[in-house]
Amino acid sequence: MGTIELVGAGGIRIVGDDRGDPDAVPVVLLHGGGQTRHSWQGTAEELASRGWRALTLDARGHGESDWAPEGEYMLTSFATDVQTAIEEVTGERPFLVGASLGGSTALLLAGEMTPGIARGVVLVDV
Repeated sequence: MGTIELVGAGGIRIVGDDRGDPDAVPVVLLHGGGQTRHSWQGTAEELASRGWRALTLDARGHGESDWAPEGEYMLTSFATDVQTAIEEVTGERPFLVGASLGGSTALLLAGEMTPGIARGVVLVDV
């Protein structure tokens, strides 16, 4: 638990924070455009304190995650990065909570690209 790094679409380094019981049901929190994983810090801490596993990610080009050298910021790339995090970090179907860009990413991933990847999707200001 703590800070994590993984390789997203196109080799981009994605940075996140993993909180709570590693065996608990995961919730992946996705921030809006121009924000960072720290936007969800209070929520993630509260979720972890209530028995959930909370994963916050810096989207590509945000926070500590790498910028895409080829300017690859298509929504599918954001969604593929999240899919990689789900597969490599949580190992099970999470709940996805996304604000703005993060919500659009969750919608695309769970609704079109990989139906069934999430237990549920919560959209905030999308």
